[in-house]
Amino acid sequence: MQLNMRDVYDNAGEIKEEVTPWLSGHKQQRALLPNLQLLNQHLRANTDLSIHEEAQPGLYFSFLGTKPIKTVKDIDSVQISYQEQNINGHFFIAKNKEHSLLQVRISPAHLASVLGETEDQIIQHFTSMRHSLGNENAVIRLPITERTTSVVQPILSHKGHSISLAGHLYSLMFTLIEQLQMLSHLSQCEDCQSKLFHAQNLLEMPEHDALDIKYLAQKVGLNTEALAIGFYLIVGQSIESYRSRSRIKSAAALLRQNPAAKPHIVAQSGFSEAQFEAAFIKHFGVSSHQYEQIH
Repeated sequence: MQLNMRDVYDNAGEIKEEVTPWLSGHKQQRALLPNLQLLNQHLRANTDLSIHEEAQPGLYFSFLGTKPIKTVKDIDSVQISYQEQNINGHFFIAKNKEHSLLQVRISPAHLASVLGETEDQIIQHFTSMRHSLGNENAVIRLPITERTTSVVQPILSHKGHSISLAGHLYSLMFTLIEQLQMLSHLSQCEDCQSKLFHAQNLLEMPEHDALDIKYLAQKVGLNTEALAIGFYLIVGQSIESYRSRSRIKSAAALLRQNPAAKPHIVAQSGFSEAQFEAAFIKHFGVSSHQYEQIH
C-alpha cells in the first residue's frame, strides 16, 4: 500500500477519513516565523505502508519516537540534518508499528541572523559537520542527555504565546549545536576516547548496576554531558540502553544454565516481569520462554 503524506492529514491535523482504514494519528504544525517551524506528528499503520514525503531545504533538528511524543521519555533518538534543496522519498511503516516525530526546521539565513554570522558560515559549518559526523544518510545522531531533557520539555508543555515558544526553540537549537561541537571534539580526541572505552569496560563489570552516570563520569574523568555524547558516539547506544542490554545478556546466560531458576533470574535482573520480557524480545527477537526452548 502506498500513500502520499500530502493526502494523509486534513487542515486540522487529523487523519483524513478516507485514509483511516490504513492509518491513525495526528499532526500539529506551527509556523512561528517565516523560516522557523515546529512539527509534532504521530502515525500508526494498520497495514504495511510506504509513504511518500517531501521536505523543504533547511536545517532539521528532529526527535524520533514510536508512541505520541508528549514528554521527553517518549523520545528514542535525536537527529540533525542539513538539506540544501527540496528532497523527496519514501519511508516504510510496518503493520501495527508507530512512528512519531518532533521536529524544528530553520533556514540557514534565519539561524545566521540569530547567531550573528553569515549564511555562508552557517552552511559551511553544517556541511562540514555532516561530512565528518553524519551516517550514510548524512544524518548526525545524538543521545538524549539531561541538558537536552531540560530544553525539550518546555516545548512539549508550552501553552503560551508563539514568541515565547520561539525562544524555547532557539534554546533547543543552541544546545544541540553546542553538543555537535562536543561530538566533533570527542571524535578526534584520543585521550577522550580512551576514557570512553574505560567507561564501557566499567559497565561490563558485575557491579556495573551500582554505577550511576555522575559517578561513572567522575571515575573516567569526563563531565556527564561529554560521557553521554561520547558513549553514544563510540558504542552506538546510550549508557542506559547499553546497561539494559548487558543485564538481559547476563540473564540469558543464566537462563541457559538453569531454566528452572527463571523467577530468581528475573528478580536479580532488576526488571519487572513485563520489562524483562520486553527487553528479551527487543534483544533476542523471541520471548524468554521461546528462548528456553531454542537453547
